[in-house]
Amino acid sequence: MQLIKKIGLATLMLLCLLNTKQAMSQSEPMFSQYTFNEIFINPAYAGSHEALSFSSVFRKQWVNIEGAPTTKTFTAHSSLFKSKVGLGFTAYQDQIGVSSQTGYFLNYAFRIKLNKGTLSLGMLGGFSGYQERLTDIKTNDAGDTKFSSNTPMVFAPNFGFGTYYYTKRFYFGVSVPRMITNKLVVNQYGVVERVDGSLNKEALHYFVATGFIFDVNPLVKLRPSMMIKAVQNAPIEYDANLSALLLNSIWLGGGYRSGDSWNLLTAIQVNNQLRIGYSYDYTITKLKDFAGGSHEFSMNYVLKYSSKKITSPRYF
Repeated sequence: MQLIKKIGLATLMLLCLLNTKQAMSQSEPMFSQYTFNEIFINPAYAGSHEALSFSSVFRKQWVNIEGAPTTKTFTAHSSLFKSKVGLGFTAYQDQIGVSSQTGYFLNYAFRIKLNKGTLSLGMLGGFSGYQERLTDIKTNDAGDTKFSSNTPMVFAPNFGFGTYYYTKRFYFGVSVPRMITNKLVVNQYGVVERVDGSLNKEALHYFVATGFIFDVNPLVKLRPSMMIKAVQNAPIEYDANLSALLLNSIWLGGGYRSGDSWNLLTAIQVNNQLRIGYSYDYTITKLKDFAGGSHEFSMNYVLKYSSKKITSPRYF
């Protein structure tokens, strides 16, 4: 009976999150294993592992389509000053066709210990670089000078904010990871000359993420989770997932991205410090007739402190 109540609570929580008039953003890189990559969208996540934590994600979208998006990320974060502060670093490269975007950001979080959990207020700042990799284009004329070199990389600053509340078995976060809308300015030859940035409230991308874990029995835990991506004047996009943790070692689960794909995911908790994950997305859009699925690989390593032992793997 108690299990039924918990499942009902999870369903109610996810449905309530969907009842919003915000709208989706498609310009941010997407991840199926977002629960393990929260710092990419929310700077307040920094320090939540209570130790120095390193993560890396590689995503290859729509295989068999030349120029389909490929995204690589690397993140590191840790809690400092008796866990009152979280600091982090995020680097990523997102490539679509010949367009390449590379970003480097620092994360800062002020952490407040509450009775049952931790409330974290975070901000990030850094810059993104934009480049057209024209040398990747195959032409019939080997001597075509228009494609003999890449465009110069141009940089633009950005910043963002977020809040994150979590306990050992629950988390809830709201964030706007990038506040500046950047527009590429090209010259008469089609070469990017500069990036113009502006604060456009209607273009802000909002992220809401939540999830919790509960015991089914001593060997199985369930984790429902959801992430909503929103921007004004557009439909909502959401990712809903359900995963099971078996024997505290193996994650198995699946999910649905609204109007886009179904996904299957698995991860192995090698030990309390190392986790390796993989997910596969099957698209349900018209691209399914031309493209294969999307593959995503992840890895997380938590560095032990000599004065603090990690007694269990992280659920989020």
